[in-house]
Amino acid sequence: IHKKGKTMAKQRDFNNFLSEIEPSSTTVAYISSLQSTLRDYLKNHDTYKKIHVDTFLSGSYAKHTSIRPTSKGKKRDVDIIVVTSYEMTDDSKKVISELKDVLIQNANYNSATIQSHSVGIEMGGLSIDVVPVISDQDDEEVYYIGDSNTGEWTKTDPKGHKVWSTTVNKEHNKKYKPLVKIFKWWRQTNCPEDIKYPKGITLEKIIADNLGDSSLGTEDFLIATMQNIVATYKEDYADARVNPTISDPSEKIEGNDLLAGYSTTDFSNFIDKLSEHVSMLNDEGTENDTWRKILGDEFPKEGCKAIACSSVSNVYSCIFAPYKEKPRWPMQRGGAAFITLRVTAADGSDVEYISNDIPLEKRCTLHFRALTGVRRPYSVIWQVVNTGQEATMANCLRGNFEPSNEGFDGKRESTLYKGTHSVQCFIIKNGICVAKSKEFIVNIR
Repeated sequence: IHKKGKTMAKQRDFNNFLSEIEPSSTTVAYISSLQSTLRDYLKNHDTYKKIHVDTFLSGSYAKHTSIRPTSKGKKRDVDIIVVTSYEMTDDSKKVISELKDVLIQNANYNSATIQSHSVGIEMGGLSIDVVPVISDQDDEEVYYIGDSNTGEWTKTDPKGHKVWSTTVNKEHNKKYKPLVKIFKWWRQTNCPEDIKYPKGITLEKIIADNLGDSSLGTEDFLIATMQNIVATYKEDYADARVNPTISDPSEKIEGNDLLAGYSTTDFSNFIDKLSEHVSMLNDEGTENDTWRKILGDEFPKEGCKAIACSSVSNVYSCIFAPYKEKPRWPMQRGGAAFITLRVTAADGSDVEYISNDIPLEKRCTLHFRALTGVRRPYSVIWQVVNTGQEATMANCLRGNFEPSNEGFDGKRESTLYKGTHSVQCFIIKNGICVAKSKEFIVNIR
């Protein structure tokens, strides 16, 4: 009944989705081989071997945050750094042009073209950016990247970005990198061709700056982070058509705004689309069909509900119980709120549970928490509705409004009465209900 040690359907769906969007081991091995072959070519080239110092993989494949292309046919982006022996006094335009000339001498790389900071190669379903850099004289782990238009050099720290990403992931129960993959897939699925949503290290830093509670399951962690991003940037920036400053995560790079290359239209559209999808989850619920609208058909379809879940009529009688008080605040549409639940059994073990799931045993402790993108200050008000003969006999049908009793945004309850029960949260700001969750259904046997 408690399904101890088992994976809930929704968590399993997200795990399967992640497996679906990650590059295959064959692709990873191919990219590793390609990098090695390119490194050997430059290292042993008759003239370039005097300039070549080192070559290493950078970007998402180095950080293990890469995803496969969507069905739209976009190619995988691969970043390869080429450390050269050039110095700051050298013209970066000539450095990039020289690398291109060397590459096209090899038939495998004859598609090479000059880009803003690199040489681009199209091969084997890949878009490869080969980036020539020079080492910092004071710190060999920091590099300068050239500009093919201005001839100037800009400080960058690709190895530092990799260390930073690994650190953030470790500090958040190894859930940060999987979350980045989901956001990258969301971006790839939803970004219009004429708009530039934040990508790469810029997107990764925005996510890291606004992470939810990583102790939550993947779905709740994702929703909390989505709402945090909307709360941070929508009102003060996106709505005002002003871009925030997104600082470089490397401690060695000062004054680098990762969002500098994005227009206010780009950023506003990004936040507006994210806000639209948070509202969709709030209005339609977090069913698989809703996630498929947001993340695409790669997200699994809804599985069959267990037969032990409460019937539609029982849920209906709970949600529309005559003793359930009507909200006493003016209601304002636009905000979103969700409920997460952590269940502790009588023996102290954790029990996984989703709304209207297989009935819980009695004497479980329920830890509800409200998630919302509404900016503080606000208060969280709860409404618990019980049904069934046991709750009726105990004169504990409830239905009134109650404050949080576990921290700022939590409600602690227990499974006392057999039946179908509901829990709902309301976000109150300046005397107005600015967001409310759907009813979370708890079944007790």
